[in-house]
Amino acid sequence: MFASAKEPSAADKEKAEAIEQAKKKIRVLVHTMHDVTPEEAERTVERIKDLMKEEKLLPFDFRQKAFKRMRVLECDANMRAADMMLHKASEMAVEENMKERAFDLGEARKFYSKACTLGADDDWRKAFQRSAETILLTGGVQHKGPTRAKPLDLAPKPPNRAKPDHDDAA
Repeated sequence: MFASAKEPSAADKEKAEAIEQAKKKIRVLVHTMHDVTPEEAERTVERIKDLMKEEKLLPFDFRQKAFKRMRVLECDANMRAADMMLHKASEMAVEENMKERAFDLGEARKFYSKACTLGADDDWRKAFQRSAETILLTGGVQHKGPTRAKPLDLAPKPPNRAKPDHDDAA
């Protein structure tokens, strides 16, 4: 009369357990990407992709969510690194260290381009470009020694006549 619900077999239970273990492993790896360097984030993304290739039974929506989250976290890592290199380049520009400034600015641009390919926000892109332009215009104008505008001062120092001599008071 009544059709009883079919209980899952042992193979189905093992399959479901394997899927849950794979999901848990991937969630842990994605969670570790929060505060890492761009290189570490890229390695973690590759590990997760390999795990997903091995686990053919992972649901499509889980894969999509994991890929989106990985992309956002990798983008964040590159944005943080680009900002850090911009600040370092700014310090070098203030210190008049032009070679270091150029190197740091180049590194910042590498991280910027990677962040842009991963989907960085337009506001952050514009802010980065403004900061990079400002850093390029900073430094390199301070001259050590005399210039045409400020020649070497060879005139003798004038005596200080504001204070009376104490030798005459006796």
